[in-house]
Amino acid sequence: MASHELGPPKGVSDEDWKAFLEHEESWQAMLKQRFDDELKLSPPIPPWIKYPEHDSDSMFWRMGIGEEYLSDYFGIYLKYASKDDLESYKLAYPAPNDWLVWYNKN
Repeated sequence: MASHELGPPKGVSDEDWKAFLEHEESWQAMLKQRFDDELKLSPPIPPWIKYPEHDSDSMFWRMGIGEEYLSDYFGIYLKYASKDDLESYKLAYPAPNDWLVWYNKN
């Protein structure tokens, strides 16, 4: 998809693009609120512990419950947690090699 600053992708009307941007802004605000209200004080269990039966490259993480957990809980915590909280979290929950990419990008 096109960068937000470049405007709508080819074939997408300005009206549809505006609706998409408004929806995305609302969604991101909801996720930030989830962090503030829930995850900040009660961090999510890392995915390799919560769902140990699924390897990091499993389709489980690309759709449904697994995808939702990664993007709407674990990923949101990693995105918004303070540097100190992240360091403590990473020490408490060292990532297996196949999950390190999640810690390395946050």
